[in-house]
Amino acid sequence: MKKNQLQNQNKFNTIKNPQIKITLNQISIILIAGFFFLLNPLTNFSDELPNDDSKNLQWLNDKFDVSEPVSLIPQKNLDGWTAHYGKEPKGKWITKNGNLICLGTKSGLSGDLVSKKEYENFILDFEWINSKGGNSGIKYKLKDFGQIGGIINQNDKFTWLGCEYQILDDENNREGKNNKGKNSAASLYTVIAADKNKKLNPNGQPNAGRIIVANEHVEHWLNGEKVLEYNLNSNDWKSAYEKSKFARAENFAQNKSGFIMLQDHGNEITFTKLIIRELKSK
Repeated sequence: MKKNQLQNQNKFNTIKNPQIKITLNQISIILIAGFFFLLNPLTNFSDELPNDDSKNLQWLNDKFDVSEPVSLIPQKNLDGWTAHYGKEPKGKWITKNGNLICLGTKSGLSGDLVSKKEYENFILDFEWINSKGGNSGIKYKLKDFGQIGGIINQNDKFTWLGCEYQILDDENNREGKNNKGKNSAASLYTVIAADKNKKLNPNGQPNAGRIIVANEHVEHWLNGEKVLEYNLNSNDWKSAYEKSKFARAENFAQNKSGFIMLQDHGNEITFTKLIIRELKSK
């Protein structure tokens, strides 16, 4: 009698198929996992913000309405991007497998990409893979400062200036050690150095960056950690700006809105992610 009861019990504990055998316990685990996925459906979408960002961005949610994320990587050609003064881009940029790639010309500064749209307040999340010794950058609050551009840098014939999130292979490019670290990766180029304890992955490996512009408050992030912040109305900013090569550019970075620029510095670089969320004051 006990033997028959055990046989009957096993029939209910196991679902049999000629090819698979799944126990009721395994089905329960699958259902529970699916339930938690429904509660947090963004966990498997790489274009969304990391799950732990709620605490990092709560202060933004309190002050701003955050728009839906928009990818700045073109679906085809270089849609959405132009060059300085609205000209056609002439650098060797291509889109491939969902990535935006600068092939690198080794011949200087002629292929920067400039967004067709201006942005005021935003969160820009991006990921890049640098080449050995590679030098690039993302500029924001970009505007035409006229002839002052030629005075600041005699090698630049264009006159567009903006705050730059420096992208650099610190290990293999000597510029990363220049200017007290102000020219190194994730720094506000030549103005404010990133945290010296930052975690930068070597060339050939992906790095994740973030730029937050919220009125006068600006932050740079690298691989999930904030590495610098500044306030455009502070004395600290004024001091740093006046010591930089941009000191002759009156009201540098004070423009409320500006274009975003991807720098072609003659080196190969791949952007695997460029996601922007605009912020509108509540």
